[in-house]
Amino acid sequence: MPPRPLPARARRVVTGLLVGWLAILAVTLLAPSAAGPSWLVETVARVADDLGAPAVLAAPARVEFALNVVAFVPASFLGSLLWERLTWRDWTAGGFVASFLVEVVQAVVLDQRSATHADVVANTLGALVGALAGAFVVRRLSGRDEP
Repeated sequence: MPPRPLPARARRVVTGLLVGWLAILAVTLLAPSAAGPSWLVETVARVADDLGAPAVLAAPARVEFALNVVAFVPASFLGSLLWERLTWRDWTAGGFVASFLVEVVQAVVLDQRSATHADVVANTLGALVGALAGAFVVRRLSGRDEP
């Protein structure tokens, strides 16, 4: 059974959410200064610590990795809802390429930013998680239970 496309209104909402998220992501990842992302990591680490999270999980390096995973989940999730023919493999590969390009720009163009391999891994993992969640939702919406 072929997937049923989202109704027009739902497609508009999902498209708007995707465009908005990609804009936020672009501004955050391509900002010339690392002040905003650093503030976010420090704030989340502090809140996690205040809430009693184990120190190993509230460590800024772990928080930064988790935030990098979370950053790419919505893009591949929402994209999966719009373009059902693309598989989780496509979205994961796309997440890898996009993350790699961001890191290249940060390394070559943005002097105050630092490019890391860990960010590429985390972003790619986020793209995978979002794509798998999107594939699950699409499968449920289409009434198919097989993988």
